[in-house]
Amino acid sequence: MSSKSGSPRGEALGKNAEKKSPAKGQDVNGALRRAYETTVDETIPQSLLDLLSKLD
Repeated sequence: MSSKSGSPRGEALGKNAEKKSPAKGQDVNGALRRAYETTVDETIPQSLLDLLSKLD
């Protein structure tokens, strides 16, 4: 009895969640991509380069 009454509500919530998820997913993807690109474009501090050269 509870599974029948719970299913339509769960399905309705699932459909609404699916409609909203792609937009949120795209926002997250874009934010992660911008954060990655910003990090890659940063210069490496000279102090870190000096430390790395000591490892050689």
